[in-house]
Amino acid sequence: MSLLQNKRTWVLLALGFALRAGYAGYVYSRHLSISSVDEYETIAINLVDHGRYDGLADKPGPTAAREPAFPFFIAGLYSVFGKHPPVLLLAQCLLNLLTCLLIGELAGDLFGPAAAEIVLAMTVFYPYFIFYTGYFYRETLLCFALTSFFFAAGRLMKQPRPALAAAAGLCAGFCAVTLSTFFGVCLALSAWAVFWFWRRPKGFVLAAAFFSAMALLPALWIGRNALVFHRLIPGSTLGGFNLYTALIVPEEFRGTDQEAVYEAKDPDWSRILAMSPLMSDDGSQQAAFISASQSYIKAHPMGYLRHAGRQVVKLWRLYPYPRKYNHSYVWIKTLSLLSDGWIIPLGFWGLFVFRKKSPQVPLFAVVLGSATAVYALVSAIVRYRLPLMVPLMILAAGVLQEWLPAREAK
Repeated sequence: MSLLQNKRTWVLLALGFALRAGYAGYVYSRHLSISSVDEYETIAINLVDHGRYDGLADKPGPTAAREPAFPFFIAGLYSVFGKHPPVLLLAQCLLNLLTCLLIGELAGDLFGPAAAEIVLAMTVFYPYFIFYTGYFYRETLLCFALTSFFFAAGRLMKQPRPALAAAAGLCAGFCAVTLSTFFGVCLALSAWAVFWFWRRPKGFVLAAAFFSAMALLPALWIGRNALVFHRLIPGSTLGGFNLYTALIVPEEFRGTDQEAVYEAKDPDWSRILAMSPLMSDDGSQQAAFISASQSYIKAHPMGYLRHAGRQVVKLWRLYPYPRKYNHSYVWIKTLSLLSDGWIIPLGFWGLFVFRKKSPQVPLFAVVLGSATAVYALVSAIVRYRLPLMVPLMILAAGVLQEWLPAREAK
């Protein structure tokens, strides 16, 4: 039975919408949620007003600092409803609830209706899903895109058809133009796809549909950057900046006032940063940061390996570091432990327990493993983990479904 045929689903969705809309309205009305944060909205407004993918308003010009999916998403909403930031927040509330429904359907396909209801309740009340619908970040859109990929891939595994292969590929490519990390994930998915399609009848046709769809949006972005900047920029010009920052600033000082102290003491940092505003980089500053990073890694190979290990630990820690937040750190830590504190270990346990249950589970492992590897090599931010919680929630619901009846029987 579909989740939408269940009355409890509609109650949960109504509660979920009230929580999301109420929180988004609260933080926006108190100016805790700023629409221009990270310049996504600035780019979107330039698209709407001038038809150009330009960066900062005080120095207009083409930019590749932000991947295009989220700015175009905002621009689409603003083109239809006007340039009103609450429109985006409302859209994110609805989009996240649709994501919750898709996650529920995925859990139901894998483990049955009980798991579908468990994971729906889990996602509707998941603190970070609620939190990010109230801010002007791309995480809500990325969670929807990745969940859509898993949904399309799950249907493809049951019914190998070119249309489903193309849908899965398009969703994967959309993830890559939402967050650059997923360029690396798409490479891993390419290896998975070759293995999976090779063993299927008409595998060549399916593979062609998948790969051509997956490459479409990234190719358009890379092509645009090549025409505008005459450089290969596959993701974002901020990639080198993030990598070098993570190398020269100790992890315990990232995101604090001390970060600027370490940056100021580094001679390469000051020299490279003076080349251009980050949002107006034509790719030369990015290349300089990457070159400096390569020199640093070459000079400190073992240090870089330890750094990569710390990045993995940071990515999967059960609660964020103490930082300057809009809310009490005690509450953030408590809510994290009450949610991620059990979902993450239970999800990884499910990844092991159900590894042979369905081809969908190895696909979860490919995405989780490849994304973690990219974050370890470049830069890990706990916020970037949010879409990776989708497969872990599904797997945790599967474990709970099997565990709860066993407990009741005792």
